Amino acid sequence: MKLFTIGLTFLFLIGCERYQVTINERQIYAPEQLFTDYQIPDPGLNSCIKQAILDRSIKRAEGLRSINCSYAGISNLDGLKRFTGLTTINLANNNLTDIKALMFFGQLSRLDLSGNESVPCTDIEALRELLPSELVAPENCL
Repeated sequence: MKLFTIGLTFLFLIGCERYQVTINERQIYAPEQLFTDYQIPDPGLNSCIKQAILDRSIKRAEGLRSINCSYAGISNLDGLKRFTGLTTINLANNNLTDIKALMFFGQLSRLDLSGNESVPCTDIEALRELLPSELVAPENCL
């Protein structure tokens, strides 16, 4: 009987992991909240990051491993470096002109910048040297 009670309590606790638990108005347990401690001024990038955090239930900045922000109208990457755990970034077909923020991601394994024809080819070459990753460059920089 004691094992049954312990098992039932365990199942109850697992089922409540997304809920705050209180007894006599005292909080006993509160689930970890989604990550919100970031500021990204570009509306397209902000929307993409917000959706990725929501879809993957990201609790910490370094927990975000990949983003697919193609065709998002992004022109500014300010604030992206907050997400140090990114290994895969798809920024294809946006309006980028400055990609220097991407040079801080030493863990990148894949980066797609195709369709961003205004990115300076010198920056693309610098990324190729800095990052041991698969880099898909704009056609004018191939």
